[in-house]
Amino acid sequence: MNGDCMKNGRQSNAVLFSSVTGTLDLRSKARAMARSALLIEVFLMSAGCDTSERISRLEKQNQELQAEVSRNRATADYDLQAKCSKDARVWFNENWTADKSTSLLNYTNHYSKKFGKCFILVEFHYNQGKGPSWYNDVMLWNVYENSRGANFVENHFIKFNPGVNSEDRVVTCEVGGNRCKSLEEFNGLVRPYLND
Repeated sequence: MNGDCMKNGRQSNAVLFSSVTGTLDLRSKARAMARSALLIEVFLMSAGCDTSERISRLEKQNQELQAEVSRNRATADYDLQAKCSKDARVWFNENWTADKSTSLLNYTNHYSKKFGKCFILVEFHYNQGKGPSWYNDVMLWNVYENSRGANFVENHFIKFNPGVNSEDRVVTCEVGGNRCKSLEEFNGLVRPYLND
C-alpha cells in the first residue's frame, strides 16, 4: 500500500509537473508569439511609412524603363528604315535601267512598320515611238518579296494636226486587287504603304 501510495504520488507529481511544464511551455509560447506579433507590427509600420517613397521610386523606375524601351524601339525602327533604303537602292539598280526612250526613272522607298515590309514606288516615264506622246508608269513593289502590289499606267497622246491636241487615257489603275480611275486615286490608295 505504501508502494501504491508512492506510485500514486509519483503519478500525481508527474501529472502536476507536466501540467506546470505545459503551462510554462504555453507561457513561453505566448511570449514568443507576442514578440513575433510585435516584430511584425513594427516591420509593417516601418514599411507603411516607406510605402509612398517606394511607390515614388517604382514609378520613377517605370518611367525610366519606358523611356529606354522607346529609345530602343526608335533605334530598331531607324535600323529597319536604313536597311530598307539600302536594299531598295540595290533592288532598283538590279531591276531598272534607263534607255533612250526614258524621260524619267525614279523611285522612293519606305519601311512600313504597320505591314513590316519594305516598299518601293517606281515612277517611269517613257516616250511612245518617235512623237512627243509618252507613258507614265507608276508601280508599288515589295522589295524583299519582289512582288508588285500596285500599278498605274497612263498614256499621254500629243497630236499636232491641225493644232496641238492632247489626250490622257488611264490604261491600268490597280492597288492590291482594287481598281481605281486616276493618278490621284492611285496615290491615295498607295499612301498607307508609304507613310506610317
